[in-house]
Amino acid sequence: MAFVSHAALAQNRTYSPYSRYGIGELQADGFGRNAAMGHTGIALSSSYNLNNVNPASYYSMDSISFFFEGGITGFEQKIKTEEASTRFSDMNFSYFAIGYPLSKWGFMSIGVKPESLVGYKFFDDSESADITVSDGDYTRSNYQGSGNTTKAYAGLALSPIKNLSFGAHFSYIFGSVEHNSLAEFPNDPFGFKVATSEKISINDFYIDFGAQYKLYLKERHNLVIGAIYQPKTGMRGKVTKLVAAGTGFDRDGTTIINADSLKFTETKFKGNALELPEKFGVGLAYNIDDMMTVTADYSLSKWSESSFPGLNSSTTNENVFTIGDEQSIAFGLEFIPNYRSANFYPSRIKYRIGTSYTQEYLVMPESAGGDHLKDFGITFGLGLPLKRSKTSFNLAFEWGQRGTTNNSLIKENYMRLSMNLTLHEYWFMKRKFD
Repeated sequence: MAFVSHAALAQNRTYSPYSRYGIGELQADGFGRNAAMGHTGIALSSSYNLNNVNPASYYSMDSISFFFEGGITGFEQKIKTEEASTRFSDMNFSYFAIGYPLSKWGFMSIGVKPESLVGYKFFDDSESADITVSDGDYTRSNYQGSGNTTKAYAGLALSPIKNLSFGAHFSYIFGSVEHNSLAEFPNDPFGFKVATSEKISINDFYIDFGAQYKLYLKERHNLVIGAIYQPKTGMRGKVTKLVAAGTGFDRDGTTIINADSLKFTETKFKGNALELPEKFGVGLAYNIDDMMTVTADYSLSKWSESSFPGLNSSTTNENVFTIGDEQSIAFGLEFIPNYRSANFYPSRIKYRIGTSYTQEYLVMPESAGGDHLKDFGITFGLGLPLKRSKTSFNLAFEWGQRGTTNNSLIKENYMRLSMNLTLHEYWFMKRKFD
């Protein structure tokens, strides 16, 4: 787990300019099955897969099993404006998790996954009909950011009443993100370059809760009602800011040398500079055992009532991003033609499809319409079982669109391919001999 945590910190998983704000691009919960079903999971429960969207789902594990899940994700992003476009691609570690019974009354899961991502590099200049790149008044500003935060969690589920389960996650977020900007005057040999660097480091605990109730309708048919809740929580951490001026660059072209520090501040915070929002979520799942699952989720994160580094919930400047509440709705379907088929393997495959729509917490500037940044995605995937085992290999593909090119903004088209292994072992059987 320590090795996986270190590897997670060292990777770049996004190239989106929108990750420039705050602690970056927030990551959805869920594993391979969830990713193929529109990232749903509030009401999903299964004895074949782990589901960290709702900790109450861990109670669906059987009492003699041990689960291991791990995965990788490859992605491609096409980022474009009204005038130009570019592509990026990469492949990285996704998550690691284990699940096991504590006893007949309780089940536990432990895991590590990314929480937020920062990764961008772009520039803005003063080129226009009146100013060309060779003019003495030409200026250029470069922006670059990197880093991520990671969540390590332990989840516990129990069932005090038949068909009703409760769960809780105890999570620790750690990591740092860095935002850099550099202003220069390329055609002025005596002009100083001015750089600004901001580093946000976080390390703190928080808790969230979940519940699921299973209502049996008729033979093999049941309805699961799920709910999740995360209270508003202040985070401990540190924000370091540096402003410096200098005459040249180092070899990588991003750091000023012969620099003179103009301003340096280091602020430690205990909940007042960064707050995770209060979050609510509800979900429904209609199940026909060993054949089909149809599910729907809705969640609301009240970011507008939380403090966030570098962003405000309200501002008088019509040209800057602000934060608002984030809302998401998602649907998913899983279908198994015949899980008992002995001779025709495609009949035992789990076929999955889903869709999601998110109104993100970033609110566009008033000059660009003042609307929320929106993300729409379509997903599908496969659960490939191993013979005579609950172990499976899962594939999930997602195509999505985020943002817009209107009002000089940026639009992203992305594709993600997730691959994960759900390893199932019987570790807790009591052997009996005659």
